[in-house]
Amino acid sequence: MVRLRRGAVPYVGQVIVTGAFLAEAAAAVDNKLHVWGGVISHCGLGPERTVRLVLVALTQAENDNTDRTIDVDIQPPNGEETLHISLEVPEATANNVIGFSYWPLPLRLPFDGRWVFVLTAAGGPTVSFPLIVSPLPPQPGPAFGADLTEGTA
Repeated sequence: MVRLRRGAVPYVGQVIVTGAFLAEAAAAVDNKLHVWGGVISHCGLGPERTVRLVLVALTQAENDNTDRTIDVDIQPPNGEETLHISLEVPEATANNVIGFSYWPLPLRLPFDGRWVFVLTAAGGPTVSFPLIVSPLPPQPGPAFGADLTEGTA
């Protein structure tokens, strides 16, 4: 078995976002990114209009400043006000020439349609991706006249 070790790297500066996506879950295991249920591009929501996703950002270290903030703008499909979130990349990840970060993202998305997520770090290039939101299809009910009780004779 080969075991890779990441050496201590001095903080090199700014972080830029090189890619991003939504997933059901993510974890760092042995300094490697593990993702479950990604890349999510469509989402069906119930009447409460809430969803809990994980935002995964792929990052790269730059050396012009020490800003570790990633700004996330979530643009709704109907032109209403953009949702804004600022996230901080952990220092250990920000030190890596090629790195990743992930954050739980509980959201209330009140409108169906194409939501656009735009990530920017330190005024650098932006990364964007859509999430198509629609209502959950109705769940089929029991067949008409079916006996749903157990053990009846």
